[in-house]
Amino acid sequence: MLKKKFEEIDATADLGIIAYGEDLKNLFSNAAEGLMSLMADTKGIAESESTAINITAKDREGLLIKWLNEIIFLKDTKGFLGKRFNINYLNDNSLKADIHGEIYDPEKHELLSGVKAATYHNLKIEKVRETWQVRIIFDV
Repeated sequence: MLKKKFEEIDATADLGIIAYGEDLKNLFSNAAEGLMSLMADTKGIAESESTAINITAKDREGLLIKWLNEIIFLKDTKGFLGKRFNINYLNDNSLKADIHGEIYDPEKHELLSGVKAATYHNLKIEKVRETWQVRIIFDV
């Protein structure tokens, strides 16, 4: 059992997290939770709506970046704040997921930092003992 899903890290002029997972699906889900925790106070987000995501990329790292940037895109274009991230299918080149959350309401939700994008800076998905982990830096 994981002790923690993610932690924030210091990154000069940017924000970053290290995400952890028991497997790759769990890692991608926890990375998404970590990203959302940088963008909004997730305690007030209900799971009243959901949206399906289906993406492909040339490799695992590219898939993670595309996944996280899709979450940022949904927030920026539709105001959709994710609370729970179910990875239904994942291999090195494709991901199918359902994001459960709701549309931003200024009366109910507190937005935090304005994350613009997930970056490839020092990005490396690796297994350390029994736990998958990845360090992700976000442009703000």
